[in-house]
Amino acid sequence: MEPIAVVHEPRRSLTQQVTEEITTWITTGRYAPGDHLPPEAELARIFNVSKPSVREALKHLVAVGAVEISHGKPPTVSQMNSVPLVNFFHLAVNSGNESLREAVELRRGLEIESMLLATERATPEDIARLGKLIETLDRHKADYDQWVPAHVEFHAALVAASHNRFYTFLQDALKSTIERINRQIIAAQPARDPAVSFRRHVELFEAIKSGKRDKAREAIERHFDAVDAIVNATVRKAGRQG
Repeated sequence: MEPIAVVHEPRRSLTQQVTEEITTWITTGRYAPGDHLPPEAELARIFNVSKPSVREALKHLVAVGAVEISHGKPPTVSQMNSVPLVNFFHLAVNSGNESLREAVELRRGLEIESMLLATERATPEDIARLGKLIETLDRHKADYDQWVPAHVEFHAALVAASHNRFYTFLQDALKSTIERINRQIIAAQPARDPAVSFRRHVELFEAIKSGKRDKAREAIERHFDAVDAIVNATVRKAGRQG
């Protein structure tokens, strides 16, 4: 491969420029997931920069989940994944009481749009997966240790039925946050009626199966209205105690 002329722009470091060039290789399909990039020394020659500049660029790409590095092997292009977002949400949700409310607001926006798309795009396999999860939720609706992971998987399957990759990455990144919220909601409701929560999830499932956008919007809005009421009460209580 012939050397690439990397312009030494004052506002962009050599590391940034090399990072962007390699990112372009990946996003344009020049290197696909699983492919090895040229070795570090070869990359330095191609971009006419020092090895430390290449090394830093690769570190940035590893941090965002675009590249994997194993000792003694050339860098490998990764499959797109939610790892960088997982780390972000882990920190963000622990940043204060308001972060709980904000996380639920994010989920609401994500799942409303996912529900609407799912009414149009859900496959028979998606419907079957959601149906099995409804059966699991029914069996464990009074067993919170079993309910919480099944609940997280149900909402992940709901978003997956939208067949929007970015929504799915975001939902994957939110999984641990959703589980934490779920446990906080349960803890805040000592007199919680598990059958009521279960019925809301059945309504979500039936709405997707119906293929009707209006029915889907009503079901998901109703679901999050109930969640919002509990979360708002929890945040207010935490604020008074703080």
